[in-house]
Amino acid sequence: METKNQILKQIISFLVITTVLTIGLFIWIFTLPRENSGLYAVMMFVPATSAIITSLVYRDKIRDYGWGIGRLKFQGYAYFLPIFVALIAYGSMWIIGVTEFYTDEVTHYQWSQILGFESPAPAIVGILSKAVFAFLIAFILVTGEEIGWSGFLTRKLLQITSVPVTGLVVGLYWSIWHYPAIIGGLYNSYYYAPLWLKLSAFTLVMTSASLIRAILISRSKRVWIGSVLHASHNVFLMGIFFDLTVKKAYAGYLVSETGIITGVVYAIVAIALWWKLTDQSLLRNASS
Repeated sequence: METKNQILKQIISFLVITTVLTIGLFIWIFTLPRENSGLYAVMMFVPATSAIITSLVYRDKIRDYGWGIGRLKFQGYAYFLPIFVALIAYGSMWIIGVTEFYTDEVTHYQWSQILGFESPAPAIVGILSKAVFAFLIAFILVTGEEIGWSGFLTRKLLQITSVPVTGLVVGLYWSIWHYPAIIGGLYNSYYYAPLWLKLSAFTLVMTSASLIRAILISRSKRVWIGSVLHASHNVFLMGIFFDLTVKKAYAGYLVSETGIITGVVYAIVAIALWWKLTDQSLLRNASS
């Protein structure tokens, strides 16, 4: 059994390795032409690389990351909660008229061509094609991050602290890890909100998503929870739903991954999930 100090050393080592590798990669990225995006995908595997290096150094068992499927109930939460957040955040803005709903962008998705449709394809075809094919690609890419965030960092922190603290710590580091890309205009550069608002809202979104991840992993002990949640978040919340929104007026301030309304809704959903699962857990324990 590992002691708290041993686990803390592993966590600190992971964070240091991840930070050093990320800084080095960003220096390399910023020296390349903007259209050369291959290293952006490489960046997503930095957390996995750091986790594996740390595990090898401390002789931690990589098989303990949680490679099984686990209960489908928790995988379902991970898949549908980002969609639910997007429906509430974007839908409320469409209904009150602050942002506008349109389908032109989704009818021109290249994903539809995989199904044999020419552009413009029916909107539902565009949406479903991206929901399937883009999700599969996103799942593979984000697993490079989630081996680090879910398989290592979240798992380790849950051994020595509470679920909310774990979600907060991972969420803050996860947010800051993206800051250079946002500040440098490499990430969400077309979201035209002021930088201070982008960073604030983005941190709220990431921390809330991290809390959901920590809650579900505390129940399931599976790395795939993070991969499903992350891929669903990328494809639906910052992809399809933003594509269904006219990008003018205050859209960049309110919705998307750097929108304040998205962040607030995400936080409420995360807290509600924590209350729901904790309450059910307490009721089961009381009746046993």
